[in-house]
Amino acid sequence: CYGVAKAGPRILHSLEMGTVMTVFYQKKSQRPERRTFQIRQDTRQIVWSRNPDKVEGEVDIREIRELRLGKGSRDFERYPEEARKLDSAHCFIVLYGLEFRLRTLSLAAFSEEEVNMWITGLSWLMVDTQRAPAPQQMDRWLRKQFEVLDRNREGSITVKDVKALLPQINYRVPNMRFLKDKLQVRLEHQSDLLFHNFAQLYRTLMFDAQRSVSVSCGPELCQISLYDFQKFLQMDQKESWASDLSRVREFLVSYMRGAPQPEPILQLDEVTFSYLPENSVCDARLSPVVHDDMKRPLSQYWISSSHNTYLTGDQFSSESSLEAYARCLRMGCRCIELDCWDGPDDLPIIYHGHTLTSKIKFLDVLHTIKEHAFVTSEYPVILSIEDHCSVVQQRNMATHFKKVFGDLLLTKPVDNNAEELPSPYQLRRKILIKHKKLVEGTLYEEVTSASYSENDISNSLKNGILYLEDPIDHVRPPTTGIICWHLM
Repeated sequence: CYGVAKAGPRILHSLEMGTVMTVFYQKKSQRPERRTFQIRQDTRQIVWSRNPDKVEGEVDIREIRELRLGKGSRDFERYPEEARKLDSAHCFIVLYGLEFRLRTLSLAAFSEEEVNMWITGLSWLMVDTQRAPAPQQMDRWLRKQFEVLDRNREGSITVKDVKALLPQINYRVPNMRFLKDKLQVRLEHQSDLLFHNFAQLYRTLMFDAQRSVSVSCGPELCQISLYDFQKFLQMDQKESWASDLSRVREFLVSYMRGAPQPEPILQLDEVTFSYLPENSVCDARLSPVVHDDMKRPLSQYWISSSHNTYLTGDQFSSESSLEAYARCLRMGCRCIELDCWDGPDDLPIIYHGHTLTSKIKFLDVLHTIKEHAFVTSEYPVILSIEDHCSVVQQRNMATHFKKVFGDLLLTKPVDNNAEELPSPYQLRRKILIKHKKLVEGTLYEEVTSASYSENDISNSLKNGILYLEDPIDHVRPPTTGIICWHLM
């Protein structure tokens, strides 16, 4: 897949050797700079540096959620003059992170060929990294931690370094002697801790409790045979596929570290079944969408929906963002919400009304939706409109819906004679508007409102979190503090 089957070794070798690209930083204080970017296969990271001796930054490939071509990130927007000189075909964005709000690595290469090489190689590495057996993923993580501690690249670390690392993974040690006693090798010097010593120490610490239970009955109980594992899958996990011993053997061999054995045996510290895809509550075989199953009326489906789509955080003071819409649509969400309020120039703004959340332009949201609506799925996108606008601005909304979306917008019935709703299959690549109708007979002039309500605290003279001391409990709970012109 991704073209790596033919040119994989060459592409991955080129990425490991590194290429020079221009990075547009997330921090406003840092101007775009050229750096050498490389792939580290043993730790599955993208790293960059000015010189080979010092790594300036890294991105964990396991955390990459998306790769996008072009200059569509804030990083490029911060320096419009530099970005304007770049060909969009020479730029790409790496979106990564563990939360909904992703971080961006915005890069400009010297040629379209280099961009294709990075996109192809990274796409393959993303899939391969996610599909790797759990022990291999653990080994890569341990290798990454080891290299962080091995600052001078000597191939060894001190016991003191390990002691400083362990609290980060919620394991606290009382003293250095405790760690030295746990080591299964005699260390002549503190710095004599090689990677395999470090990895073994980690496993010893993490699985201490299980060993203490098993070792008392004999060391052989620290191993789990093929038949014991099959019994576990059938009796405890209720896995129907485990009745086939050959499938259990195949799974166990692919899961284990090291060379395959005639009869696979799991060590106790290899049992991390809870984290494996095979233990998922969802049946992966049912994940792919079958087109023939998408021909029923729309009302017969569960639809992946988003509430307050524009928000990147809480509903009181967080940021409203166009990227939130792009992210939801690319994650497969098919129903998104637009909270519309009267804005300047007779065009709505979108935000969580009467709060401190930031505001984004209605028109910018429409263009974002059009760009990302059908990247992940061709099935219809429903725009749920929470409308607080005057009729004047509602009419302008309708005009821009048609102007921006064009033929993508559903404006007439799919079938005038149908007695049921159209199917997702019939509505492919269509955008639907879900909106309450005005009361029949409402006049154009009747529904009007000021562009900014006096009750909207975002238009206050001063607002924020106020800490007032309780005279009884003497605590200072956070309170919303507002100073408005009309209250002075």
